[in-house]
Amino acid sequence: MEFREYQETDAIEILKWINNERDFRMWSADRYDSYPIKPNDININYDESKKISKFYPMTLTIDGKVIGHLILRNPNNNKDTIRLGFIIVDNSIRGKGYGKLLILEAIKYAKEVLHAKNINLGVFDCNSSAIYCYKACGFIETDIINDAYKYQDETWNQVEMVLKK
Repeated sequence: MEFREYQETDAIEILKWINNERDFRMWSADRYDSYPIKPNDININYDESKKISKFYPMTLTIDGKVIGHLILRNPNNNKDTIRLGFIIVDNSIRGKGYGKLLILEAIKYAKEVLHAKNINLGVFDCNSSAIYCYKACGFIETDIINDAYKYQDETWNQVEMVLKK
């Protein structure tokens, strides 16, 4: 297992895990104008994000195969806080503990490498499996942002979560 910096070629694998626009929006919300996107769209987005904030895209591999991805960033350039986002695991292996492994590796990296004192994330309330995973990793719900995102005829609330100290 290796938790490493994102490589541009990882985008090819990540996009294979997204089967429809709803899943895409669950992962990316409004960060991209259209669906589907191409791998280079992710790379351009990440390059732009690195220019405006502390932004750390990371990938989890097992035996060289990309199985998970997320980003860590300092919101408002607050070095004490890390926010996790764009969390995704290969859909062919979901439900087998790899999401938890990915999150635990990100927590370890945030604390040991980035020296974070606080770690948080946001997740849509309709993504119950992700919420379950985050709770299993030690996150607790702290707030609900009602009507945070509209997708077609659905309105999703955003659950804010923080890692328990």
